[in-house]
Amino acid sequence: MLKTNKTKEGIVMRAGALKGSDAEHPASGNISVEGGVIKLADVNITEAPDGRVILAKNYDEGQSVRCGKLEGFSGSHEYAIPDGTNADEFDTVVIWCDQFSVPIGQARLS
Repeated sequence: MLKTNKTKEGIVMRAGALKGSDAEHPASGNISVEGGVIKLADVNITEAPDGRVILAKNYDEGQSVRCGKLEGFSGSHEYAIPDGTNADEFDTVVIWCDQFSVPIGQARLS
């Protein structure tokens, strides 16, 4: 389920549910973008080498901004969006495996 909320400070938060990219790569949890931060909450992601958190357009890794190395496959984590990036230009957060050049999971943002 996608949602848009206003925080107490008036910053718009966009969010979406994390889904695995296919049957071999299950993933679950919630992802939100608030200000300059991507937040992964209560995630459970298939273990894969060299995982990355990417802000993308239309699920396209080629039209993306890398926000950091995946810190863990479960729990909650935060990743800074690089300075100068307009997060509103992107509609998807992709969990990407660099070693095999495949998506592990993604969340469509409202």
